[in-house]
Amino acid sequence: MTRISISKLLHKDKALFLAYDQGMEHGPTDFNAKNVDPQFIFDIALEGGYSAFACLPGVAEKHYEGAYKDVPIIVKLNASTKLAKINPISRQICSVERAIKAGASAVGFTIYDGSPNEPDMFHEFGKIVEQAHDYGLPVVAWMYPRGPNINELDNNVLSYASRIGMELGADIIKVKFNGDVDNLRWMVRCAGRTKVVISGGDRKDPLTFLTEAKKVMDAGVLGMAVGRNVWQAEKPYSITQALKAVVYDGKSSAEAVQYLQSGR
Repeated sequence: MTRISISKLLHKDKALFLAYDQGMEHGPTDFNAKNVDPQFIFDIALEGGYSAFACLPGVAEKHYEGAYKDVPIIVKLNASTKLAKINPISRQICSVERAIKAGASAVGFTIYDGSPNEPDMFHEFGKIVEQAHDYGLPVVAWMYPRGPNINELDNNVLSYASRIGMELGADIIKVKFNGDVDNLRWMVRCAGRTKVVISGGDRKDPLTFLTEAKKVMDAGVLGMAVGRNVWQAEKPYSITQALKAVVYDGKSSAEAVQYLQSGR
């Protein structure tokens, strides 16, 4: 069996992914006149020194070129919108081969475990893992519990999601943090050799965001996958430098906050 390396997605053996898949999942309401332009986000990823950039195939095919290719990209292979009033499901929209042509260093896939449509997503994901690994590509799974009677931030639900990601063959899983550090440590244990990155989630004030980043890094995760807390910020490059200090260099939030006072 070929051992899949995730090293290309890391810096200083840590992960700091800039995510820009919200345009499909949430719609343009997340954007303003600046961040609606993918080039603006790619500039942040490149100049900011993110270890990887996550996007859907359309963004990759039309904007991943020139100097941007210095930043590895994770191309997401499935998607959904908030428009359809159905049980949570995210179906495949892009093949592994198409993602490779777009320049992918890894592929991503969202799974809404707990949804009545869970079996369909599991089935598609299993084939994607097999195909991606045949090409030597790592697979990143967005493990987001969602569905009727599912409390997506419940400790047991989150740790179950972590285990499911490992059992399905993901190399990295992206999960949410509910504030319980002890449970996050258990989630890392449940994931075995599959690495864990934490979703940045909704926009928070910078100090709260950096404090949370320090907590999750100290719990033993590989890193963070952030989006709105960076490209919605007034100073996206400043918050990037502060976040890098925490994730890459192990600085405290109090030490990192100094970066918020300067730059753009």
